Formats: sequence, C-alpha cells, structure tokens
Amino acid sequence: MRIQASLFTTLTISSAFFAVSSFATTPATNTVPPAYDCNKAQGQVELLICEDSQLAKLDVQLSDTYTKALNQIGSDEIPTFKAFQRGWIKGRDDCWKAAGIKQCVQSSYETRLTELQIAAGEFEVPEPIQYKCGSDANGTLTKITAYFYNETAIPAAMLTITPTSNYIKATNLALLTRSASGAKYQGQNFSFWTHQGEATFSQFEQADLNCQTQ
Repeated sequence: MRIQASLFTTLTISSAFFAVSSFATTPATNTVPPAYDCNKAQGQVELLICEDSQLAKLDVQLSDTYTKALNQIGSDEIPTFKAFQRGWIKGRDDCWKAAGIKQCVQSSYETRLTELQIAAGEFEVPEPIQYKCGSDANGTLTKITAYFYNETAIPAAMLTITPTSNYIKATNLALLTRSASGAKYQGQNFSFWTHQGEATFSQFEQADLNCQTQ
C-alpha cells in the first residue's frame, strides 16, 4: 500500500497552515545540539533551537525521519519532496513573527514530523474505516476511507475522499484538534469530526454532510 510514498505527490498542505496547540512548554537550556551546525545558525529561530533542548531534539528527530522518508520514495518524487522540505523550513523560520515564537516553532516541527512519520512508514498502516456521507438521493454522496494514526507526533487521519473538488484532493491529511466531544480532525479546507460511530464532514463553501460507517 502506497499511502506513505504517495504523500508528497497527493498532499499540498503546508505545515504552517495548521494552528495546532502544542503541549505546555517551559524554557529549557540546550544540552543536545540540533541536526545542523549551531556555529552556522542564522536568524532568530535557528538560534532559539540551538538554545532549547526540546526544540533541538525535535530537529534531530525530524531530520532522521526525513531521511527515512527520502529513502522510501521514487526518484521522480524526490524533487517535490525536497521542495516541500524547503518550504517547510521557510515557514518554520517565519515563526520569528509570532507572538509566541517557541510555541510556533514547536507546532511547526510536530506538524511536519507527523507528515513525515506517515510518509516514512514509521507506524503500521491502521485498518481503514469506510464512511458514506450525504446521500445519492440529493446528489451529495461522498465516500471517505479513513486511516487513523494515534502514535504520530500529532494524532492524525489520512483520508481518501471521493469525489474530489477544487478544494479537496483525493488524499488528505488532517490533524487532531481540540474538541468538546468526540475527535475533530482539521485539514486544508475541510474538517472531519467523529463521535460515537458517526461523523460530520465539513468542507469549504459546502453544507455539512452527516456520515455513517459502512
């Protein structure tokens, strides 16, 4: 199954898109270096990572997972893969503009790490759950196959959705966000909220669809 390897050609999400709340953090003095040379660090964000052990460990973990994922994709996908990573680094470095710089950097790392962990196949692919949303009768039928990952840096759902649209692609990654009840996964231009065996699929400029497992 090529859910992992196809991540870089089917997803167009940006790690900076997700406003994911990280776990509470406290300042830390770094005793472990990041994956890059701190003597060559540039900019406020790179310097912060060099000074903070928690962020430095995330940098090392992400670097290792990036290499694993790189070794698993086809040669034709490598340019896109590397371009995604360069784009992510640029987004991470833009965290200097955030009110909470460390929280922004940590969220950026955890989001990208989640993507890479799935792409690298670090965890066994979960059993898929099939959903039927809307109905044939009113022309709103949408079929969703969901793979729920609970051990990634941020719990996530990989969703294959048919039909596609201008805003929804065939394969989509959604990250778990805070919800009063059930589990709500937020993707780009859509959300998928599950509760007691049912689900609600919400997408940009469309009415919400109620979903049932098949």
